[in-house]
Amino acid sequence: MSVTTRLVILAGLVGLLFYNATEQQLWAVIIDWQLGWYKLGVPLAWGVILGALVNLLGGTVLIKWLEPITFVAASLVTLGLTGSAAIYGAHQVSGLVIVPLSISSIGVGMYLFAYSYARFTGARSSEKAKEAVDKKP
Repeated sequence: MSVTTRLVILAGLVGLLFYNATEQQLWAVIIDWQLGWYKLGVPLAWGVILGALVNLLGGTVLIKWLEPITFVAASLVTLGLTGSAAIYGAHQVSGLVIVPLSISSIGVGMYLFAYSYARFTGARSSEKAKEAVDKKP
């Protein structure tokens, strides 16, 4: 069994812990963290922006960290989606699923960070290779 499969199964089981949360606890988290539907897209945008910015600043140290970042992102997405299904199944209130969906959006934002970093790194390396071919006599 691969590491990704193990992490996803573990995160799914942890996501089921949301099933035991009461409505009052979930509403308290929503109020305390000031969660809203419009805030679900913020980690996605930050992931793309920071991935491109780190690459533009010339940070090549993150190449070896792309795989662990992807593992953590997959785990967070699984945890959030499983938690959302568990909360909706337990309480039948769609407004309460915003708590685990925010965790899931952080995971998608981490994945978009790794994706945009890898895409900009690939574009930069192909541009350098193209320049090297053009300079040959």
